[in-house]
Amino acid sequence: MDHMMHHDHDHGHDHGHSDDPCAGHDHSHAMVFHSCVCTEILFQGWKTTNALELFGSAVAIFLAGVLYEGLKYYREALHTRASSASDSRVNITKSECGTNSPCAGTAVVKYSMLSGGHIIQTCLHFIQSTASYMLMLIFMTYNVWLCLALVLGLAVGYFFFGWKKNTVVDMTEHCQ
Repeated sequence: MDHMMHHDHDHGHDHGHSDDPCAGHDHSHAMVFHSCVCTEILFQGWKTTNALELFGSAVAIFLAGVLYEGLKYYREALHTRASSASDSRVNITKSECGTNSPCAGTAVVKYSMLSGGHIIQTCLHFIQSTASYMLMLIFMTYNVWLCLALVLGLAVGYFFFGWKKNTVVDMTEHCQ
């Protein structure tokens, strides 16, 4: 019995002297913002245990936000390019706004289900949806630095790519 108690005591003592600086931190994702450097991000292997690792992860997340906005613009640009093409895939129809309004002609892209354009848009939609959910899960770590890196990345991405949306003519924009 005494041997058993001694073994339990040693076992508890070993946990107190772990080399892992994050051993005492609760890795469950409580719904409160925190600034701890010990954070697990998306995968078990992506953990930060010090400020340098957290900074590197924040930079990667910032760049992911920029690229996400770029992907959104690229999909819209591909769709607009297909809309402005003068081939049989595009059907110009009258809109509900009247014949003299700025949106009198609305370009409608008619892809067939197995057309190259539709397959490319489907693949890009898959990538964009996956990235969107992953970025949302990163935000749900509630780490202040990672959340800040993400929203700054999205803002910078919009700054670089969003202004181009004004030059891409959306023929239905004035109808809304």
